Amino acid sequence: MGRAFSAFRMIQKPVLTQFPILQRVDADMISGLSLVFSPVAYLLLSERAIFASIIMVFLVLLLDALDGIVARAKGQTSKDGWMVDVSVDRVSEAIICLALSRVFIVLTIINMGLALLSCHYKKHAIIPLRQATLVILVVYFVLQSHPVFFYLEQFLFCW
Repeated sequence: MGRAFSAFRMIQKPVLTQFPILQRVDADMISGLSLVFSPVAYLLLSERAIFASIIMVFLVLLLDALDGIVARAKGQTSKDGWMVDVSVDRVSEAIICLALSRVFIVLTIINMGLALLSCHYKKHAIIPLRQATLVILVVYFVLQSHPVFFYLEQFLFCW
């Protein structure tokens, strides 16, 4: 964890210098923006626009990572900011996963419980559900002509 963690810290300051607009934006605003794009991802998934869904879920995840980078680079980390981030992440996840199968909805409910426990015990413990969704959507998109596609489609979209 040490090397990856220090490499992650090394990109924080350059991000602010490379993109000056980030110096004027609050980390909570970036979190809110990711929440704005989540319903778009839901609508795209509902319409089975898989490639566009992949892009939108990636954008939501990018904004989620960016809010933490901006907060740390500006020295604006706080317990309240962490609570906003965790809350927005779970709501975003719930919105996106509503377009998917019951499996994802059950995992979202479990994740909300884990988020509550995280807040209580001050340890971040969640299932990386949006990241897993992104990977599964990419595999689904790539394997559209493969025989396993039917089973993957049932797993993703079966009600």
